[in-house]
Amino acid sequence: MCYTATQVTKAYEFQDFYKASLPKPESLEKLQPLFKASGFVHPYLAVIFQKNNKRQLEAMKWGLMPTWKKPLTDMVKLAKSTLNAKAETLRTLPSFRASVKDKRCIIPVNSFFEYKHVDGDKLPYLIHPKEQPFFNLAGLYSHYKNPDNNEWLTTFTIVTEPANVFMSDIHNSAKRMPLMLSNELIADWINPDSPSSMVDEILKYACDDSSLLAYRVRRDLIKAPNDESVLTPINF
Repeated sequence: MCYTATQVTKAYEFQDFYKASLPKPESLEKLQPLFKASGFVHPYLAVIFQKNNKRQLEAMKWGLMPTWKKPLTDMVKLAKSTLNAKAETLRTLPSFRASVKDKRCIIPVNSFFEYKHVDGDKLPYLIHPKEQPFFNLAGLYSHYKNPDNNEWLTTFTIVTEPANVFMSDIHNSAKRMPLMLSNELIADWINPDSPSSMVDEILKYACDDSSLLAYRVRRDLIKAPNDESVLTPINF
């Protein structure tokens, strides 16, 4: 699964690449360079979505909270289990089936981390695109209204699918990978009016192994600081 990612590209660069409008200043301030964004601390990441036929960039919190009328404490607990959403069950699981209909998004990340299990050991790897600066990770988003103060929270999840050959060798325990879309699929994925049949076809997409590169990184990845040291390749 994808629980840790890197997002260091500037918001204006995402704006240019995706032809999306920038968020309001208070939302833009939430976006900070993240060399090691752990979903378990629910960071804000830049997310691209479409509304009123226009692409927008927004800071959203990782860990999807559905539009349920439940206390915030319950939803925060739920968000720990909605960092990822399996493509195979999006239309059946209550947490995701509303969002997959018309709240689909792209989470642009420069890279993500996974662990390879070798002889009882867990070795962290960084996976990054071969030819472009970031991946287009398919995601879903949702708006949750906190009943205590009527504040709206916008959250997201990353869609995952069975791993291809390249990722199966690295993520050799769960054999999953994020759904990494080609540039050509972005428009149809984030269009809220795309028919369900088209969305289901996109959910079957698997990026080519040749578009991915990976290398070992420091063992103490979880405890490592949020700086460039987590991106440094190691040879042992």
